[in-house]
Amino acid sequence: MGSSHSLALSALAVWLLAELLGAYMLRNWIRSGAARRGREQPGGMSLPILAGHASLNLAGLSCWLGFVLTRSAIPAWLGICLLVPGIGLGVSTVSIWTPYPVARREPDQSEERAGGRAIPDHELSRSLDDETAASRLVDELLARNLAADRAESENGRLRLDPRAIVPLAHGVLAIATFLLAVLAAISAR
Repeated sequence: MGSSHSLALSALAVWLLAELLGAYMLRNWIRSGAARRGREQPGGMSLPILAGHASLNLAGLSCWLGFVLTRSAIPAWLGICLLVPGIGLGVSTVSIWTPYPVARREPDQSEERAGGRAIPDHELSRSLDDETAASRLVDELLARNLAADRAESENGRLRLDPRAIVPLAHGVLAIATFLLAVLAAISAR
């Protein structure tokens, strides 16, 4: 019985860490003004999805606290049943929100024409109909991106975006929470 309680406490600790990182990302999302803009902006986060994600996980955490205090398997499984769709909603936000919102400088049109990474619409639509043009466009785009990456690394810029670590850590903690919770609930029988 002691090992099951240790697993339950471990799951609780990891769950709390995941919630703290989630609260940190939510704070930054609100501070960036994205909460006011919502889905009006391309790539904007949907408030109902984010609220559902947070609500399900907090409700699951409440059930888990009940499990830790009573050692009854019913709140444990209920917490896990709430955690699963909560994690699902969180996964649905990953492609939209990684890295989470911060102010970014948009390239101007002169940068895009002078070897930036954007493909003009007329080139893209023409290449969709012609396989040779599509192949040439892909080769050209790869060459421009590789040249831009070389130029960035020669200028000493950091190529990896460290802001992506926060949502990545939040997701890893969510998966660890799920695994520890299931193990604790199984061993509580």
